[in-house]
Amino acid sequence: MIEEKLKLETVIKEYKKIFEETKKDINLVETNNRGEEDLDFEIIENLIITFENKLKYLNNGMKKPYFARIDFEDSEDKDICYIGKVGVMNKDNEIITVDWRAPISTLYYDSNIGETSYLSPQGIVNGTLKLKRQYDIEDGILNSYNDVDTVVEDELLKPYLNVSSDSRLKNIVASIQGEQNRIIRESAYKNIIVQGVAGSGKTTVALHRVAYLVYNNKLLINPDQYMVIGPNKFFINYISSVLPDLDVNGVKQFDFIELSKDYIEEKFNVIDTIDNQSTYYKTSYLYKEALDKYIDYLDSIVIPNNNLYVFGFKIMDENNIKKIYDGINKNYSIFEKIEKCIMLVEKEIKDNAYNLINKSNDYINDLFDKEKDILKKKEIIKKREIIKKEILNNAHSSVRKYFNIYNNSIISLYSNFLENINNYIKEEVILNYLKIDYKKIKKNIVEYEDLAALMYLKYKISGSKKYDKYKHIVVDESQDYNEFIFYTFKKIMKNSTFSIFGDLAQSIYPYRSINDWNTIKKLDDFKILYLSKSYRTSIEIMNEANKINEYLKLPIAEPVIRHGNNPKYINNMDYEFILEKVKTLNTKNNTIAIISKNEIDAKNIYKYLKDYIKINLIETNDNFYNGGICSINSSLAKGLEFDAVIINGIDEEYFDSKIDTDMKLLYVSMTRPLHELILLYKNDITSPLR
Repeated sequence: MIEEKLKLETVIKEYKKIFEETKKDINLVETNNRGEEDLDFEIIENLIITFENKLKYLNNGMKKPYFARIDFEDSEDKDICYIGKVGVMNKDNEIITVDWRAPISTLYYDSNIGETSYLSPQGIVNGTLKLKRQYDIEDGILNSYNDVDTVVEDELLKPYLNVSSDSRLKNIVASIQGEQNRIIRESAYKNIIVQGVAGSGKTTVALHRVAYLVYNNKLLINPDQYMVIGPNKFFINYISSVLPDLDVNGVKQFDFIELSKDYIEEKFNVIDTIDNQSTYYKTSYLYKEALDKYIDYLDSIVIPNNNLYVFGFKIMDENNIKKIYDGINKNYSIFEKIEKCIMLVEKEIKDNAYNLINKSNDYINDLFDKEKDILKKKEIIKKREIIKKEILNNAHSSVRKYFNIYNNSIISLYSNFLENINNYIKEEVILNYLKIDYKKIKKNIVEYEDLAALMYLKYKISGSKKYDKYKHIVVDESQDYNEFIFYTFKKIMKNSTFSIFGDLAQSIYPYRSINDWNTIKKLDDFKILYLSKSYRTSIEIMNEANKINEYLKLPIAEPVIRHGNNPKYINNMDYEFILEKVKTLNTKNNTIAIISKNEIDAKNIYKYLKDYIKINLIETNDNFYNGGICSINSSLAKGLEFDAVIINGIDEEYFDSKIDTDMKLLYVSMTRPLHELILLYKNDITSPLR
């Protein structure tokens, strides 16, 4: 213990020394470049930002510079590696701590003591793992350490499972499990789908995967070439601190609505409507096919039914222009085809300029001879020079004005599509719904299910150059996206690979959710991976929640070693009773959620409790949750975790066992707590839990 305490003191001293040296580096850069006008200030600014980020992780790292140690011996060397959240080297290039993302660090997560190997950039390294040790360090003080031999992986989790939740998603570098580690370290150039049960760490694994890829591909892919897509703004803010805490900055994080607005680049309001036949239809390939027919129509009218003229002089025949346009690669967007066509038409005009000028002179002479009015003759003479100038300029302005739909907005085009929807869809019931949607679009109101169609229309009209830079996309809670959305993602981010995380058991939007990962797999070469262990909840809570999965015939989550209190079923839903329960729970838990099935009930509970305790109401448009006690509906609770949960109403009348969506919402609610679950009911408990 003494030796390890001395080692910790030495490492912290090194961190402090490097911290002070980095501060001096910042001062040096700022002092030496002050007043220099010819310097590249972007380079200087980026350098300062790099140093400032280094200061942050060094300062944080002093409290806990490492969490593990491995001793690995190969045929040439013996490496003693102290593994931390970030890797730190001094100015003599001596390694102080090894980054958890470094290739050798995978030995800590995957290997037992004895003969083993790991994959380095130079190839497979074989050797012997002599020691695997984990540390309990708090505020720079070593409390204890534990040597791990050939025990089951879950033993590594023991120090981490009994902690409390808080308002921010924690990083898990010290407790990454084998199944998680293999997903995190998959190549950036592979498409993967991760089916993970509730509490399996899908979101944390997704973000740690981004951190791992940024670290190991830094020479090939910049941080701003990665993107994380989450289900809503509230969720994005919930996870926002994780990547910076893992020394990753610059990764774009969007919810789907934000992403669509960023891509479409137009102003509109988004609403979420109740499930109907139109919402289901608009998330399917059938709707994409109807939209394709409209896009084909737009493509067919790009070339007007008239020749290209300048002041009545024919520069080029429409059939010639159409032949050029139709000969352009079909994979181009309409605007890209127009731009390509403009270039080719202008080239042909340039190549034929001499003949065109001669013909225009003949045309003007003929007009001049036929005209009797002196003033009009003068106007005709002026036209000669204008036409000549335009021809010598390859008729650039005339050609650009020639094509149709060049300046139409995507919203107006989509509105036109809905206005003429009878030309593309024949189902009468759906047509009636879409005609109502047309009235909304005219007011710039867009349904959530319209977003994929709008993005796809934008892609087919304008292309995707803005998003061509992205190389890897992480999509979380992806079971709530439909096949049309994923098809569109693959089109607009065509240079990207994808890591798709979700849980089919938590598909709570039947009219727009994925029911089978093979729906996505057929879009590209996707590898399906699984997270089957639940690390969030106790065995007792998970076993109770698994009753829902058994009832729905979905995969059962495997709880890990942590035991806790049995879930409590209580026949009382009075607000006064809920208040007393919250007060009791509040003495030992940091975060408590009262989960109701719908937003109205969540709001009513909040209105009652707010006069007695400090409580937050979390609604659809909220962006932040700052911990403590909250009232929330079951759909918004997805992806979040709390120390304790009270479910307000598990009666059959609330969660109808005949409705799969109700059962999945209940499953989501039951799998939010880390430690305690209380289930309230009034009459008959829903069938699967009896």
